[in-house]
Amino acid sequence: MNLKSYKKLFLKSLLNQYSKREIDSLFYILIDFYLGINRIKYIQNPMYLLSINNINLLDSKLKLIKNRMPIQYITGRVLHKKLTFYLNENVLIPRAETIELCNWIISDQKNKITILDIGTGSGLISIILKKYLDNSNVEAWDISIKALEIAKKNSLVNNLKINFNKVDVLKKIEINNKYDLIVSNPPYVDKSEIPNIDVSVSKFEPHSAIFVDGDDNLVFYKKIIEFSKVALNELGVLYLECHTDRIKSIKNLLKINNFKKIMIKEDLNGRERMIKAYK
Repeated sequence: MNLKSYKKLFLKSLLNQYSKREIDSLFYILIDFYLGINRIKYIQNPMYLLSINNINLLDSKLKLIKNRMPIQYITGRVLHKKLTFYLNENVLIPRAETIELCNWIISDQKNKITILDIGTGSGLISIILKKYLDNSNVEAWDISIKALEIAKKNSLVNNLKINFNKVDVLKKIEINNKYDLIVSNPPYVDKSEIPNIDVSVSKFEPHSAIFVDGDDNLVFYKKIIEFSKVALNELGVLYLECHTDRIKSIKNLLKINNFKKIMIKEDLNGRERMIKAYK
């Protein structure tokens, strides 16, 4: 079978679940990752003959896609500029909004600062900030040992030194260090919202990194803000990624805790998703 014929079968098998545009994107990601054939090479040689092993490999990945597994977990990694992030089902898939948060921080901040990333997951935020804020010291926390294993792997792969620690931010924390900047993208989705969440998220991504236990969906923000009041240096800054429906409540929490120069920022889709405030 040639690649063009396989593409037709690939499209037909997924049309009831995805748009044609999404299917094309998935197809090109797979053949680039597993066969080394990017979109341009495919256009140049659509009649490329697939071996039995090639077909079996692609079929196995197609089966996972039909089961709604995100493509990032299938390939096990994503790229951002010159950085590589390995992923598995113990960490969230990087979102565009989180990249935007990092870009906002980088555009705001000078080099040589001390940074704490709370709830680091794959290490995305801490690694990007370490890469692009020169000579900064970065510490990153997570409650999940398995997530920290991935984050450490990603820091090693990208040749960046970050101090990772297992910390439960909901418990009392000893203040051993002071930071110029604290950043977090904590869990903020109610478990009651699970039926409305896409199955690719609710089935595969770690619930502990998305959903909040109990009735208080702001519990992580309250704890992080309370901690940051003490752990930030004078004129230190706190950045948070938030649920657009609750960002005004977080702004009020920051005001109550005497944070200053509070600013809400929209993402590229015009949704209020990020907030910063100074101690």
